[in-house]
Amino acid sequence: MEGLSIIIPVYNRIEMTLRCIEQIRRQNRNSTYELIVFDNGSTDSTPELLSSERGLHYIRDEKNLGVSGACNRASEKASYPFLCFMHNDLFIFKQDWVRDIVGFFEERPQAGVVGLYGAKTIRRDGSYRGKSIVHAKKDSPLIDGPFEDVVGVDGLLMAIPKGLFEEIGRYDENFTIHFYDKDLSMKAYIGGRKNYVLNIPFVHECGRTRKGISSEDTLREEQRRLFLDKWGERLPCSVFTMADWFRHVLWRRRK
Repeated sequence: MEGLSIIIPVYNRIEMTLRCIEQIRRQNRNSTYELIVFDNGSTDSTPELLSSERGLHYIRDEKNLGVSGACNRASEKASYPFLCFMHNDLFIFKQDWVRDIVGFFEERPQAGVVGLYGAKTIRRDGSYRGKSIVHAKKDSPLIDGPFEDVVGVDGLLMAIPKGLFEEIGRYDENFTIHFYDKDLSMKAYIGGRKNYVLNIPFVHECGRTRKGISSEDTLREEQRRLFLDKWGERLPCSVFTMADWFRHVLWRRRK
């Protein structure tokens, strides 16, 4: 079985990062992977602590390149054929989940982007909303099987074959901190791949991995408009069927 290159972009929050790394290591003792952390110019003790951390490839840039820029640079150092971009505030609760992700790709050559949270529909305004959202949140999953087809995979965890990532142009760095995940998902989907959410339990603690930006709402709107300029003619884009709708409604009523 091949391995997984786990790439984590960070900005400060060293305590969160160390917890995330420890969780990955504890749960994947029987899996093949490498850890690559890209530091977007942290000003806390991140450089001192991670530069001396064994079994970790630490990369630092004095500037904040955004999530997409950090992930692109880090991907150039990846040794394995499958990439996994994840937030440092994501905690997964399944033994050998790395092996599960790699095995999923090996069994499904047409898989594009694989993650833990996503949606069967990207709406005309670029949002995920309603019953098309699926995820594997611990204790409250919205997925009733081992996986679900989706159009878009959320950026909290995005796994993708390295060859495909390069083929479709990596992350578009115009989407610095928003919509980079939906853009990558669309590129894979429009290119003929199938995107999936896997039923692997997780908790997302929602700690910031980038600089606090006072104008973030404005930036989000700017990047939403950029996404719509790029993909608007393809939206809404959906893999949601009537069978999906009835199955989800009945399943959620039982929960």
